[in-house]
Amino acid sequence: MNPISIDDPDDPRLDPYRSLKATNLTRGRSEFIVEGRRLVERLLSSRHRALSVLALEREIPKMSALLGEGVATYTAAPELLSRLVGFPFHQGVLGHGRREPDPSLEEILGRPNRLGLVVCPRLTNPENLGAIARIADVFGLDAVLVGPSCPDPFSRRVLRVSMGAVLGLPVVEMNDPPALADRLIESRRIEIWGAVADPGASPHDMVTPPERFALVLGEEDQGLELPWLDRCHRLVTIPMRSGASSLNVAVAAGVLLERLTRPWR
Repeated sequence: MNPISIDDPDDPRLDPYRSLKATNLTRGRSEFIVEGRRLVERLLSSRHRALSVLALEREIPKMSALLGEGVATYTAAPELLSRLVGFPFHQGVLGHGRREPDPSLEEILGRPNRLGLVVCPRLTNPENLGAIARIADVFGLDAVLVGPSCPDPFSRRVLRVSMGAVLGLPVVEMNDPPALADRLIESRRIEIWGAVADPGASPHDMVTPPERFALVLGEEDQGLELPWLDRCHRLVTIPMRSGASSLNVAVAAGVLLERLTRPWR
């Protein structure tokens, strides 16, 4: 690994890193950008292919153990980095990756013993998806399943908020969420729990977590849609004081997943 110093802002090797804010628009693209040393290290250690790393010279020794001969490594001055990405950039390091295919749903459902899934049929906020992926990764879940209207898991904001969790935890897109619900039911080995803000639902801390589960989360302002409500084996809620507003969906996911995975620990 021999870093190449670049001082020409028009150097074509820097093209993937230009106008970083535009990398939120990653839907359908095979390549993505990560920011910061921790996320670059997660990329270098993941199943996804690292194509290049661009960093301040002082950052290179901190990652030398992970930078192999197959990863192009470039260095640039702070002023050039900020000009390149389009705003003052203080993280010091960027990574350019190519996403590899996620495991298929059949592979995920075929795993023996315990299984934990988070299902997000409709979610519009990338920060929420990033936080949910990070929480699911912390609690050792097997995958997050997202509907076609959800943000791209490799967009800049999802990657950043998830702290790179999406580089390791499969985030699998569902083209037909109701059909997926039927597929989960047909498997007969997965209990579907729907999270709702309904005082008539089962308090989450008063029921026994199943060994294999799929926790379904609705959009904050609409809740779970009817096709999922009809297919859930159990509806659970987080008891709150009278008059309290509902929790942010990512916060609710953290509370519920802590309960669901407690037997695993």
